[in-house]
Amino acid sequence: MKWLAGIMLLSGSLLADMIAIAGDGNSLSSNISSNASRANYYIFVDKKGKTLEILENSFKDTKGGASFQLTQMLKTKGASHFVASRIGGKLENSLTSNNIKYTIHKGKINTFIQQLKEK
Repeated sequence: MKWLAGIMLLSGSLLADMIAIAGDGNSLSSNISSNASRANYYIFVDKKGKTLEILENSFKDTKGGASFQLTQMLKTKGASHFVASRIGGKLENSLTSNNIKYTIHKGKINTFIQQLKEK
């Protein structure tokens, strides 16, 4: 229930711009990844939940700086919000300092998108 309250509180800002979702797989039925900076894929959706792009994470195996690279990629793509099931301190600081909002949500990507559409 905690996640639902978080979605309801953030739904206005989530629906304002492009959202990037960390995914374990490259389909909407995949789980939202707990490895935010090192997720296998990033799914970009618009404010209506329409899938815009599915991007394989090219820096997931780098030795260091994955949080910085993710933040830079999100800025380049124009994402203003990021979703993962766990976000570490380095990524949290990087997102915050770059004015990218984030939501922690566990479950399937398509379930999260459906909940956004219902708001």
